[in-house]
Amino acid sequence: MKHNFILFICIFCWLFSSNAQNTAKKYFYRPVQFVCEHPFDDTTKWAITCRVWGLLKYYHPNVTAGKLDWDDLLLDAMPAISSSTSEAQVNSELKKMLEIAGSYNSTTRNTCSDSLRVNVNLCWLEHSFLDNQIKEELKAIASLNVDYPSYYGIDFNKANGQLSPQNEKDYYRNVYSSLEFRLLALFRYWNVIYYYSPHKYLMDKSWDETLLESIPLFIDVTDKQSYQIAFLKLAAALNDGHGYISGTNLYDGACVDLLEYIDGKTVVRNETGGTRKGDIIKRIGNRDINSIRDSLSLLISTSTKGNKEYRINSYVAQLAFFQENDLTIFRDSKEIIIHILPESSRKQNLPMCKRISTDIGYVDLSKLTTDKMDSILIAYSDASGIIFDLRNTGSYAYNVPQLECYLSESKVLYMPEMVVWDLEHPGSFLWKRDNSSIVNSTKCSHHLTNVVFLINESTQSFTETQAWIAQNNFHATLIGRRTSGAWGQVVWIPLPGKQRAAFSGFGLFSPNGNALQREGIIPDVEVHPTLESIKAGKDEILEAAINYLRNN
Repeated sequence: MKHNFILFICIFCWLFSSNAQNTAKKYFYRPVQFVCEHPFDDTTKWAITCRVWGLLKYYHPNVTAGKLDWDDLLLDAMPAISSSTSEAQVNSELKKMLEIAGSYNSTTRNTCSDSLRVNVNLCWLEHSFLDNQIKEELKAIASLNVDYPSYYGIDFNKANGQLSPQNEKDYYRNVYSSLEFRLLALFRYWNVIYYYSPHKYLMDKSWDETLLESIPLFIDVTDKQSYQIAFLKLAAALNDGHGYISGTNLYDGACVDLLEYIDGKTVVRNETGGTRKGDIIKRIGNRDINSIRDSLSLLISTSTKGNKEYRINSYVAQLAFFQENDLTIFRDSKEIIIHILPESSRKQNLPMCKRISTDIGYVDLSKLTTDKMDSILIAYSDASGIIFDLRNTGSYAYNVPQLECYLSESKVLYMPEMVVWDLEHPGSFLWKRDNSSIVNSTKCSHHLTNVVFLINESTQSFTETQAWIAQNNFHATLIGRRTSGAWGQVVWIPLPGKQRAAFSGFGLFSPNGNALQREGIIPDVEVHPTLESIKAGKDEILEAAINYLRNN
């Protein structure tokens, strides 16, 4: 992880220096879908309020300088907007917002790059119920350059190594019982994504449309559960494997290997609760398994279909095996019912490394530690091949440059090309190309060849990047299934009620310009489970890697 920490420190240094020196910028362009028409109704009055508040939050000089508590202004305006029944009434409240924001002396105008146009198009201004005075003022404000640091902008937290919007209040209170605080949470989250996500163009649905659909859900919340469901549906619209909402996710790493999804069937991989390997789950209690999976699918943000089914498997396993119920399964051409008693969450205690045979070594990178690395890799120096496993949950606490030293023939490592924020123009994005790092050859005593990395739909973020580096720098062979497709540094958004939400902050690309987000890595050798292999207790991907090394 240290390697990634240093990398993103360097990126931020580059970001700040490039903005300060006004060096030539290479803008990132990808067309984004927008909803321009906003005729007045009970939903659009809130949508336009959200957008006006967000534009001023990230562009008005007095707000970006931290001279105003922008949450308080919104909370104060909400009762009047809530009771408004006409365009004129809402316009009046939004004019008050502009008046409170105050006058400013800045005359610097940006040229509104194509990157800004395609990411934060202002067509909603032209086609909304806003009056001409508000429209013209907002256009002028949107054309300003933003000084760094921006009070509410995303920045790097040196204390915890995380990226997050700055100066956002947590509000230690019951949020779901207050309409004002529910909408504040929605507006904060939606605007952070609108101005700082480089992946809006990859969403299945326009982020504008998601706002219009989410407003009634947040208004109609009646309890904590309905509030959590509203937020999970909102996050799911990101189509981002990093789209977490703290306090709402059921995900449990100890359950990820209990089930597989094969040809539309939910299959038991590891025996638990009286089930056997290869049992096909039909119902949990009285609910059909496919109905359960469909319901969960709406609440889970993932980048790829494979990763979505993988996460659903974890949730289904918790529903099936960790509470008392009747489980209907299909086994040996018969449908039977098993009464399940709750089990505690469990995880197999597998070794960090092992000799699979005299000529093949295996290392679980989720468990590898820096202090063990040299002794393990030196001990495997006589092996004809080594398998590195990137499929497991764990800390991945090893020193990355040290491992890279053992694997790289070159002193230069090439990294994915990146897309990062233009700090002067929230919503605009810049290319960061020609990314590379230097391998310190003094950190290792010899070079390993004939290396295989195991990957699947759980391989995400840090491990996904490691797989890409291995494939593109070490001539390593990747065996398994397509990776998760969630890349880049995670940004954490503080939410009212002491919750946090996350998303992928930077865009990563292959040298040919293809996005890695939502695509993942396709392995050199694809391996998929079958009902027969599961019944036999096989690790299909590991077996394929062993066969590959023995034949190459």
